[in-house]
Amino acid sequence: MPLSDVPKGTNTYIDANIFLFIAFKEKHFEESKEFLKRVHKKEVNGFISIVVLDEVLFKLIQAEASVTFKIPLHATVQFLKKNPDKIQELTKCWNALEKILSLNITILDAPKDFRLVMNNCKEYKLMTRDALHVSVMKSNGITHITTGDEDFKRVPWVTVWTPV
Repeated sequence: MPLSDVPKGTNTYIDANIFLFIAFKEKHFEESKEFLKRVHKKEVNGFISIVVLDEVLFKLIQAEASVTFKIPLHATVQFLKKNPDKIQELTKCWNALEKILSLNITILDAPKDFRLVMNNCKEYKLMTRDALHVSVMKSNGITHITTGDEDFKRVPWVTVWTPV
């Protein structure tokens, strides 16, 4: 269902790709930006986990390091591990995360029992990270997700809202 149609008052888990569409000005930039404005104004109740923040920050660090140090994207992790002082030279990634943290979004804990994640992997045929998101949702009674990832449609109790 279209991201722009998320009803007022809906509790929705926000997948990392919604933030990344904005950060990288990808094709779903405008719709994702408008959605996050609605979250910030508390028209829609947004929820994420530390896992979402980790995923977003990791990709932002890679992208900024690639441009700043003129290295291929695939080489950024190895480069930063060999040159850890270079991490301090990055700025855009930290600023972007601060913007996310300033939104009216609730950060949820991941479930302590990893068997829930494993079960979600097997039951819904999801990769680990997506199964972890579903586990966070299930543990917190959230049945809506905003994402660019179609895989969540395999979870029958989840309503999936996507940019069009």
